[in-house]
Amino acid sequence: MKQVGLTFLLLISFGLAYAQIGINTERPLSIFHVDAASDNAATPTADQILNDVVITSAGNMGVGTLTPSVKLEIVKGANDALRINDGSTMSAKVLESDANGIATWTEQPASYAKSYRATTAGQKFYYNTITVLATNQPIVIPQKGKYLLTLRWWGYNRLDVSLRHILSGYIYVRKKGTTAYLDQIEYYMTGTVNDVLTFTTSLYLGDRAANEEIEVLIRPVIGTDGTVGALQWELINNAARPDLMPQVILYSI
Repeated sequence: MKQVGLTFLLLISFGLAYAQIGINTERPLSIFHVDAASDNAATPTADQILNDVVITSAGNMGVGTLTPSVKLEIVKGANDALRINDGSTMSAKVLESDANGIATWTEQPASYAKSYRATTAGQKFYYNTITVLATNQPIVIPQKGKYLLTLRWWGYNRLDVSLRHILSGYIYVRKKGTTAYLDQIEYYMTGTVNDVLTFTTSLYLGDRAANEEIEVLIRPVIGTDGTVGALQWELINNAARPDLMPQVILYSI
């Protein structure tokens, strides 16, 4: 026990005296420095540093580097940089974390894309009023994953009293049954009364669960005199021309 205590005191004294600890090196270049191959010159080369591990005074760890700028920095050299073997590793898996930041390998979701179209001929969209775009089918998330939604708009501007003929409208996406928007964008364009409006925009849905239903909502704003209830945008009143109706594409990323 006396020997153990003496050794411990010597280690503490060594640390206090030098403020750096080196293993396999008499010239530690950080608070803690391991030269695994014990091959460092006074000024080590990049190849010599590849087998070094350091911890800096900032608490950063470097593997293959003496100057890590983040909590863990790895310079791989000829070897692979990182392997996480949790018993489920295999080709084409992705590393994901849960709400607590715990990472595991998960199956890569299959790619997915599906097109929807507006079906209510002559559907109307009023000034500063949020209206759900009616589609031919519910927009349903098929499997857990990350998704984008692209809207290709085609319709008419029915009122225009703004200066310079500037028009705009908000496009929203949300999970049906909720009030929080997953994403939104205000789209600007120019036009006069009864002009055709066409534009394409994409909105990010984030991480979604299987079987969630998504809604697209439209709110025209700039382009009227601000009269409450003024008809602003309108879809073509011809069900036989689905090519002239707005299209929605849902796809995984």
